[in-house]
Amino acid sequence: PGRFQTLSESPRLILDVAHNPHAAAYLAGRLAEQPRHGGKVRAVVGMLSDKDIAGTLACLSPQVDEWYCAPLEGPRGASAEELTAHLPAARQFADVESAWKQAMQEAAPQDIVIVCGSFHTVAHVMDALDTGKTSGK
Repeated sequence: PGRFQTLSESPRLILDVAHNPHAAAYLAGRLAEQPRHGGKVRAVVGMLSDKDIAGTLACLSPQVDEWYCAPLEGPRGASAEELTAHLPAARQFADVESAWKQAMQEAAPQDIVIVCGSFHTVAHVMDALDTGKTSGK
């Protein structure tokens, strides 16, 4: 779980704990293999500040159409501002769950919503799904 883990279709929700350039390059390769059918890739990202944020996001950027950046809490958590500094067209959200909900709301059935950047980011979405706080859309 947590490595290109598909949780739903229409839109397709994929969780991946990629948090460094090597893992992000692998994830980008997997995304490139996915049939798009005219859909967009929407990425919800939250990272720890001690990771290679610039390198990780640079690997993913060619495959992502829309970015939803969220801070991670705690002293090591990167702020949404730190993430959007590397992604000028990205949007900032107060937390991972808000970013994910917005991505799912805006997603068309043929879109892919990928949640990535940290084990913490993926865990927030898994917790939201497990507790039934939201069905995503």
